[in-house]
Amino acid sequence: MTELDAIILGIIQGLTEFLPVSSSGHLILGKALLNVTQEGIFFEIVVHLGTLFAVVTAFWKDIVWLWHACLRFVTPSKGNAPLSADDDYAMKYVAYLLWATLPAVFVGLFLKDYVEEAFASPLLAAYMLLVTGFILLLSRAGLESKGRMTLRKSIAVGIAQAFAILPGISRSGSTISLGMLIGIEREEAARFSFLMAVPAIAGAFVLQLKDVAGEPMSSAFITVLLLGFVSSYLSGFVAIRFLMSIVRRGRFDYFAWYCFAVGLAGIYFLS
Repeated sequence: MTELDAIILGIIQGLTEFLPVSSSGHLILGKALLNVTQEGIFFEIVVHLGTLFAVVTAFWKDIVWLWHACLRFVTPSKGNAPLSADDDYAMKYVAYLLWATLPAVFVGLFLKDYVEEAFASPLLAAYMLLVTGFILLLSRAGLESKGRMTLRKSIAVGIAQAFAILPGISRSGSTISLGMLIGIEREEAARFSFLMAVPAIAGAFVLQLKDVAGEPMSSAFITVLLLGFVSSYLSGFVAIRFLMSIVRRGRFDYFAWYCFAVGLAGIYFLS
């Protein structure tokens, strides 16, 4: 993998991680088109880490809000004053995020080998992009949803995130679409999807880091990783801002036609 390849793939990761078009599918197809061969998925984990920092940057106010709620839980205020409605919901929100992460943790711990096999198949990613397209079309049925997050809804969205570990299935597309379909207001569904990415991506990075700990890395490969990280961070931040504006306008399903086009093109060229 060259430095230019790393920058291109980092930009692809950043843009497609949050736009509902599957970052994993685009990375696999991008590597196939660039003729990039790379053992394992460590590069993918590093560029995912770049998008994690993009989420933290874009939603730092929400993260501070949740952090303060956690502090209120472990260090109750003097006089045991009752929690405000906002603090109470913030603590529940933290629990919802943790519960939503569990399905992906299960897949990462017990189905890791199958996931890595799936990442080795560009053709599978192309077919799964078609599935993502259908998921996005279904989101039309939830455009008028007005509800808030609950425990049951968070678990359902977490299962959608675990399913999106497959290459070609968009994490943001599947989680936001399902959230809307089960009654969550579309902007709230998008915010939960982005915040849910923080523990999921961080956990995947730690899990992969454990597997490669102690393995030597050349300075050239470290440079490639850094370039991929920076380009995915910058493009990811831009993609978050853009997608939130799209969600507010209720045109989330437009991306379905892009997924159909890329998926069919991938099937044609890779079959």
